[in-house]
Amino acid sequence: MMYIIMKEKYYQGIENSYDIVDYTDNEAKANDMLQGYQLINQDKHTKYQIVKYNPMFVYKKDEDSA
Repeated sequence: MMYIIMKEKYYQGIENSYDIVDYTDNEAKANDMLQGYQLINQDKHTKYQIVKYNPMFVYKKDEDSA
């Protein structure tokens, strides 16, 4: 499972924008990062949230090919 920290910026008259600001595979670390982003956020039109992502494929390096 991967945890992605998303930043949502609200605009008036146009659609909101979404940016990935950080990610981790550790849930506790993701919660700490989210709390940090929320603490330093000074813009009332910006919101941070965690999105859980479960990738369908796991990529591994093939040790035989060099």
